[in-house]
Amino acid sequence: MSNNALYILIPVITSLLLFIWARFFCKKYFLIIVIGFIARLFIIYFHEETRIFQDLDVNDFLPYFTEFSETGIHDLASFIKPHTAFYTVMYPGWIFNSLGESGLWVIRVINAALGVTCVGLLTWLNQIVFGKKLSQFQAFIIMFWPTWIRYTIEVGRTSSTVFMVLFGICGLLTIITNTKSITNIAIIFFTFMALVFSCLLRTHYIAYFIPILALSLFTRVKSIKISPYLRTILYFLSFLITIMLTLGMLSLYQQFGQYNQTTELLDLQQDVVRIATSGEDGGSAYLKGVYPSSPIDWLWYLPLQAFYFMLSPMPWDIRSAFAIGSSIQAWLLFILCLNAWQKRRTEVKQNEMLKLLLITIVFVAIALGAGVKNAGSAERWRLPSTLIVITTATSVIEHFKTNKKLSLNSISYKNKLVK
Repeated sequence: MSNNALYILIPVITSLLLFIWARFFCKKYFLIIVIGFIARLFIIYFHEETRIFQDLDVNDFLPYFTEFSETGIHDLASFIKPHTAFYTVMYPGWIFNSLGESGLWVIRVINAALGVTCVGLLTWLNQIVFGKKLSQFQAFIIMFWPTWIRYTIEVGRTSSTVFMVLFGICGLLTIITNTKSITNIAIIFFTFMALVFSCLLRTHYIAYFIPILALSLFTRVKSIKISPYLRTILYFLSFLITIMLTLGMLSLYQQFGQYNQTTELLDLQQDVVRIATSGEDGGSAYLKGVYPSSPIDWLWYLPLQAFYFMLSPMPWDIRSAFAIGSSIQAWLLFILCLNAWQKRRTEVKQNEMLKLLLITIVFVAIALGAGVKNAGSAERWRLPSTLIVITTATSVIEHFKTNKKLSLNSISYKNKLVK
């Protein structure tokens, strides 16, 4: 098949599969998905003509695509490694091998399609946590959240990684909350594959799954009707499993971290400093030179880094027009969370799944934020958390408005009866 045919065939097949999926599995959001995808195609075309977003993503990934096309395709075993190399083997490397640099826009189209389908995963998540689907307004916000649009049209691995993380989270929560799903081999298999792909695409994202697995163990132990002595033993075993999972995460990071050069687990502080230092370059760096110098310093360093990780770029660190937009989005999300907490504090505390997600987001902010000192990296790495927060916060606020309307209608009806 000629390259000219592939230029047309791959995007057309991708679009058809997306529209068929949306028509049969996300009928409620079909129009939003179609418009969101077409909008991304237009932005891709505009970027290809003007380079409005520059070519930083191409500069990062092009060496891997080229290496794959020249040597990796003949020796996959030695080429496959976590992070960019693994992503290259998934589909970008094969497309680049067939179409060359002129086919990078085809990779962007596939990533845009993956980004759009995340609306379906967030609907699944909302059903698990709140027992209902997203409203069309919520789907619209997620679909056209500016930062999400920006990163779903890149040649990089953001779309595929966020997709895998969200699928893994939804799968784990489904298995935890629905005992029938434990016997569903398909859910277990695809959830396991999503976890593996998430960690191979970005090793650090294992931090999203540790709190869910650990806290679900403690919740299950709490719900079991057994003697206090056996419960204590099970709590202890759950604690040991949590420690093992955490150590496993650190071990994986030691082996596969992009910037890691040490082999001893006790050098973790040096590794964090080394990774954070590597991200201080560029115009979006923050908290330059601020590092822990002793174990006690971690008490203020981790919360500070987590705060910056979730909300950067800070207003006082803005140096470009794009940074202004990023900062506005981050603080709008912060205000949205405060609004949700203020209106439905009791319900938030009583919703076990929601609390589990919030703990997970905080854990991720601490774990990933410790080694990030660049607003661009923070904005990209926190995208799974951003989408989850948008989903849960808007659901909490919508639930408050619905209940308030029902309450007002009830009062009005009672007043009519009295009259």
